[in-house]
Amino acid sequence: MFFLAPCPLPLAPCPYSMPKGQPFTALCQLAARLSQPRVADLHVHTTASDGEFTPSQVVLHAMRAKLSAVAITDHDTLASVAPAVEAAAGLGHAAPTIIPGVEVSAEFAGREVHLLGYFVNPADGRLTRMLDQICVRRRERFRAFVAKLAATGVHFPPGLADAEEAKTVSLGRRHVAGLLVRVGVVRGRFAAFQRIMNPITSDITVNHRVPAADALRAIRDAGGVASFAHPPDEVDEATLTQLRELGLQAIEAAFPAASASHTTRLRGFVATLGLAVTGGSDCHGPDPIGRMIGARGVTRAELTVLRELAGRSA
Repeated sequence: MFFLAPCPLPLAPCPYSMPKGQPFTALCQLAARLSQPRVADLHVHTTASDGEFTPSQVVLHAMRAKLSAVAITDHDTLASVAPAVEAAAGLGHAAPTIIPGVEVSAEFAGREVHLLGYFVNPADGRLTRMLDQICVRRRERFRAFVAKLAATGVHFPPGLADAEEAKTVSLGRRHVAGLLVRVGVVRGRFAAFQRIMNPITSDITVNHRVPAADALRAIRDAGGVASFAHPPDEVDEATLTQLRELGLQAIEAAFPAASASHTTRLRGFVATLGLAVTGGSDCHGPDPIGRMIGARGVTRAELTVLRELAGRSA
């Protein structure tokens, strides 16, 4: 076993071309990326959707991680963007820049895809109307899960599900799993999904997803940059090409579930298709530690590309 020690000298571009696909080439590329520290986490959730941190807590954690920017990307809502901006403003120059974002639940070629929008205008009418409609369907799905659980003998105390609805704008399956944990049916969310929720998911017919073309158009029309969130291992160039033709501008190449080989493959698609790179922790709360704010992100150069795509100078 060996370890790579930090290089005391800055890494300079190599004047010689290296063969593509070789282990040494991949190692050099990795070392070059490591020499450029992450400055922005572009995938963070708050209590407005299925995150556990409030907007102000997200800002504080981003400061502790020494990030210069953090994107609020709740599922299908922009509700936490303004509170996060306000919290950052109250902390002065040390606070990170808040990038207004959203993770839209979409569908493409019969499969669920999540599309990230960055630098969107939170007041854009078309985008907010689309998100409001998705959240209505999310609420219907939440109620369908609660009703199905009751039919199978799992009952929540009176008012508990209603209270969960009242405090969250964008309800998700994670909220149902959390209720199962709170009433002691299971010990953790993973068990809730595996033992109880996954077996009944096929019985829930509410579909909250919108066509990918509509989501991409809404993000772009709101002044945003559109990225493919956590692309699965089976994603291919043909799929990404079709999405690019619909308005996709970037790929999330850095996220906790991505293996090193998958990240390399995604970056290859970025280069081939002329797309930008996004990345983030996909943080939903303090656990697991590998998904804490700042665990994944983008470099200053990558963030600059995204700002330019959005027409932002700084």
